[in-house]
Amino acid sequence: MRKDFSTYTDEELFLLVKQGHKDAFEDIYKRFWQELLDAAYRRVKVQEAAMELVQNLLVDLYLKRETISLNTSLRNYLHTSLKNRVLNNVRSQLVRNTYQQHVLNDSGLYQSDAASTLQLKELQRHIDESCASMPEKCREVFYLSRREQLSYQHIARQLNISVNTVEKHMVKALKILRSHLKQYHYFLFWCLVSLVLLCGQISNYFGG
Repeated sequence: MRKDFSTYTDEELFLLVKQGHKDAFEDIYKRFWQELLDAAYRRVKVQEAAMELVQNLLVDLYLKRETISLNTSLRNYLHTSLKNRVLNNVRSQLVRNTYQQHVLNDSGLYQSDAASTLQLKELQRHIDESCASMPEKCREVFYLSRREQLSYQHIARQLNISVNTVEKHMVKALKILRSHLKQYHYFLFWCLVSLVLLCGQISNYFGG
Protein backbone atom coordinates (compact mmCIF):
# COMPACT_ATOMS: atom_id res chain seq x y z
CA MET A 1 0.00 0.00 0.00
CA ARG A 2 1.32 3.43 -0.98
CA LYS A 3 2.36 5.59 1.96
CA ASP A 4 0.61 8.92 2.55
CA PHE A 5 3.19 11.73 2.44
CA SER A 6 0.72 14.61 2.72
CA THR A 7 1.97 15.60 6.19
CA TYR A 8 5.65 15.57 5.17
CA THR A 9 7.48 18.81 4.44
CA ASP A 10 9.21 19.17 1.08
CA GLU A 11 12.59 18.76 2.72
CA GLU A 12 11.51 15.62 4.60
CA LEU A 13 10.28 14.18 1.33
CA PHE A 14 13.57 14.94 -0.35
CA LEU A 15 15.47 13.14 2.41
CA LEU A 16 13.42 10.05 1.58
CA VAL A 17 14.16 10.58 -2.11
CA LYS A 18 17.88 10.65 -1.34
CA GLN A 19 17.39 7.25 0.27
CA GLY A 20 15.80 5.95 -2.93
CA HIS A 21 12.09 6.16 -2.07
CA LYS A 22 10.40 6.45 -5.47
CA ASP A 23 6.96 7.12 -3.97
CA ALA A 24 8.39 10.15 -2.17
CA PHE A 25 9.80 11.42 -5.47
CA GLU A 26 6.41 10.93 -7.11
CA ASP A 27 4.90 13.18 -4.44
CA ILE A 28 7.54 15.85 -5.06
CA TYR A 29 6.82 15.58 -8.78
CA LYS A 30 3.11 16.12 -8.19
CA ARG A 31 3.67 18.97 -5.74
CA PHE A 32 5.92 21.00 -8.00
CA TRP A 33 5.07 20.05 -11.59
CA GLN A 34 2.38 22.66 -12.32
CA GLU A 35 4.08 25.38 -10.27
CA LEU A 36 7.37 24.93 -12.11
CA LEU A 37 5.63 24.57 -15.47
CA ASP A 38 3.85 27.89 -14.99
CA ALA A 39 7.13 29.55 -13.99
CA ALA A 40 8.94 28.11 -17.02
CA TYR A 41 6.16 29.09 -19.42
CA ARG A 42 6.18 32.68 -18.19
CA ARG A 43 9.81 32.84 -19.25
CA VAL A 44 10.03 30.84 -22.48
CA LYS A 45 6.45 31.36 -23.77
CA VAL A 46 6.47 27.96 -25.52
CA GLN A 47 4.52 25.22 -23.80
CA GLU A 48 6.48 22.20 -25.04
CA ALA A 49 9.79 23.90 -24.27
CA ALA A 50 8.56 24.72 -20.74
CA MET A 51 7.42 21.12 -20.25
CA GLU A 52 10.78 19.78 -21.36
CA LEU A 53 12.68 22.13 -19.04
CA VAL A 54 10.63 21.09 -16.00
CA GLN A 55 10.67 17.40 -16.84
CA ASN A 56 14.44 17.40 -17.23
CA LEU A 57 14.84 19.38 -14.00
CA LEU A 58 12.79 16.90 -11.97
CA VAL A 59 14.41 13.87 -13.57
CA ASP A 60 17.85 15.30 -12.77
CA LEU A 61 16.69 15.91 -9.20
CA TYR A 62 16.12 12.18 -8.84
CA LEU A 63 19.18 11.03 -10.76
CA LYS A 64 21.51 13.36 -8.83
CA ARG A 65 19.70 13.04 -5.49
CA GLU A 66 22.67 11.54 -3.68
CA THR A 67 24.96 14.45 -4.53
CA ILE A 68 22.48 17.29 -3.98
CA SER A 69 22.77 19.16 -0.68
CA LEU A 70 20.01 21.64 0.09
CA ASN A 71 21.25 24.91 1.57
CA THR A 72 17.77 26.37 1.26
CA SER A 73 14.23 25.07 0.86
CA LEU A 74 13.51 22.53 -1.85
CA ARG A 75 11.17 25.04 -3.47
CA ASN A 76 13.91 27.67 -3.67
CA TYR A 77 16.37 25.10 -4.96
CA LEU A 78 14.02 24.01 -7.75
CA HIS A 79 13.10 27.55 -8.81
CA THR A 80 16.75 28.65 -8.82
CA SER A 81 17.70 25.59 -10.87
CA LEU A 82 14.85 26.29 -13.27
CA LYS A 83 15.95 29.92 -13.66
CA ASN A 84 19.47 28.78 -14.52
CA ARG A 85 18.15 26.27 -17.03
CA VAL A 86 16.00 28.93 -18.67
CA LEU A 87 19.02 31.24 -18.97
CA ASN A 88 21.02 28.42 -20.53
CA ASN A 89 18.10 27.72 -22.85
CA VAL A 90 18.02 31.37 -23.94
CA ARG A 91 21.76 31.32 -24.64
CA SER A 92 21.36 28.13 -26.65
CA GLN A 93 18.42 29.63 -28.53
CA LEU A 94 20.53 32.64 -29.49
CA VAL A 95 23.21 30.33 -30.82
CA ARG A 96 20.60 28.27 -32.72
CA ASN A 97 19.04 31.40 -34.20
CA THR A 98 22.45 32.66 -35.26
CA TYR A 99 23.23 29.31 -36.85
CA GLN A 100 19.86 29.12 -38.58
CA GLN A 101 20.17 32.65 -39.92
CA HIS A 102 23.63 31.79 -41.20
CA VAL A 103 22.28 28.71 -42.95
CA LEU A 104 19.36 30.55 -44.51
CA ASN A 105 21.58 33.45 -45.62
CA ASP A 106 24.24 31.17 -47.03
CA SER A 107 23.83 31.44 -50.77
CA GLY A 108 25.49 28.04 -51.11
CA LEU A 109 22.44 26.38 -49.50
CA TYR A 110 20.25 27.36 -52.41
CA GLN A 111 22.62 26.66 -55.26
CA SER A 112 20.89 24.14 -57.46
CA ASP A 113 23.97 21.96 -57.86
CA ALA A 114 23.68 18.20 -57.47
CA ALA A 115 25.29 18.07 -53.98
CA SER A 116 23.04 20.74 -52.46
CA THR A 117 19.94 19.21 -54.00
CA LEU A 118 20.86 15.76 -52.69
CA GLN A 119 21.49 17.05 -49.15
CA LEU A 120 18.20 18.91 -49.04
CA LYS A 121 16.27 15.96 -50.42
CA GLU A 122 17.89 13.70 -47.82
CA LEU A 123 16.81 16.10 -45.07
CA GLN A 124 13.34 16.27 -46.61
CA ARG A 125 13.16 12.46 -46.64
CA HIS A 126 14.06 12.20 -42.93
CA ILE A 127 11.49 14.82 -42.00
CA ASP A 128 8.80 13.21 -44.17
CA GLU A 129 9.50 9.80 -42.62
CA SER A 130 9.29 11.30 -39.14
CA CYS A 131 5.95 12.95 -39.85
CA ALA A 132 4.58 9.87 -41.61
CA SER A 133 5.34 7.73 -38.55
CA MET A 134 3.30 10.00 -36.28
CA PRO A 135 -0.28 9.00 -35.39
CA GLU A 136 -2.74 10.95 -37.57
CA LYS A 137 -4.00 13.30 -34.87
CA CYS A 138 -0.48 13.86 -33.56
CA ARG A 139 0.74 14.76 -37.04
CA GLU A 140 -2.20 17.12 -37.56
CA VAL A 141 -1.49 18.95 -34.31
CA PHE A 142 2.21 19.22 -35.21
CA TYR A 143 1.48 20.73 -38.62
CA LEU A 144 -1.02 23.22 -37.21
CA SER A 145 1.46 24.30 -34.55
CA ARG A 146 4.65 24.39 -36.62
CA ARG A 147 3.47 25.20 -40.12
CA GLU A 148 0.33 27.20 -39.47
CA GLN A 149 1.81 28.80 -36.33
CA LEU A 150 -1.48 28.34 -34.44
CA SER A 151 -1.56 28.59 -30.65
CA TYR A 152 -2.52 25.56 -28.59
CA GLN A 153 -5.83 27.23 -27.79
CA HIS A 154 -6.63 27.73 -31.49
CA ILE A 155 -5.65 24.16 -32.32
CA ALA A 156 -7.82 22.84 -29.48
CA ARG A 157 -10.82 24.77 -30.77
CA GLN A 158 -10.23 23.79 -34.39
CA LEU A 159 -9.89 20.08 -33.60
CA ASN A 160 -12.45 20.09 -30.80
CA ILE A 161 -10.02 18.70 -28.24
CA SER A 162 -8.63 20.00 -24.95
CA VAL A 163 -5.47 22.12 -24.70
CA ASN A 164 -3.97 19.37 -22.53
CA THR A 165 -4.52 16.87 -25.36
CA VAL A 166 -2.83 19.26 -27.80
CA GLU A 167 0.18 19.44 -25.46
CA LYS A 168 0.41 15.65 -25.28
CA HIS A 169 0.30 15.33 -29.07
CA MET A 170 3.06 17.92 -29.45
CA VAL A 171 5.30 16.21 -26.90
CA LYS A 172 4.82 12.90 -28.75
CA ALA A 173 5.52 14.55 -32.12
CA LEU A 174 8.78 16.08 -30.90
CA LYS A 175 9.90 12.77 -29.40
CA ILE A 176 9.29 11.06 -32.74
CA LEU A 177 11.22 13.76 -34.58
CA ARG A 178 14.17 13.41 -32.22
CA SER A 179 14.16 9.66 -32.66
CA HIS A 180 14.31 9.96 -36.45
CA LEU A 181 16.83 12.81 -36.43
CA LYS A 182 19.07 11.38 -33.73
CA GLN A 183 22.03 11.34 -36.13
CA TYR A 184 22.09 15.11 -35.86
CA HIS A 185 23.67 16.83 -32.87
CA TYR A 186 21.09 17.97 -30.31
CA PHE A 187 22.33 21.51 -30.92
CA LEU A 188 20.93 21.31 -34.46
CA PHE A 189 17.65 19.65 -33.56
CA TRP A 190 15.56 22.79 -33.16
CA CYS A 191 17.12 24.24 -36.29
CA LEU A 192 15.83 21.22 -38.18
CA VAL A 193 12.41 21.57 -36.58
CA SER A 194 12.37 25.16 -37.81
CA LEU A 195 13.60 24.14 -41.23
CA VAL A 196 10.72 21.69 -41.56
CA LEU A 197 8.50 24.74 -41.95
CA LEU A 198 10.42 25.58 -45.09
CA CYS A 199 10.20 22.12 -46.64
CA GLY A 200 7.42 23.06 -49.02
CA GLN A 201 9.30 26.16 -50.13
CA ILE A 202 12.55 24.22 -50.54
CA SER A 203 10.84 21.50 -52.57
CA ASN A 204 9.22 24.09 -54.84
CA TYR A 205 12.54 25.87 -55.29
CA PHE A 206 14.20 22.72 -56.58
CA GLY A 207 11.19 21.64 -58.57
CA GLY A 208 10.47 18.74 -56.18
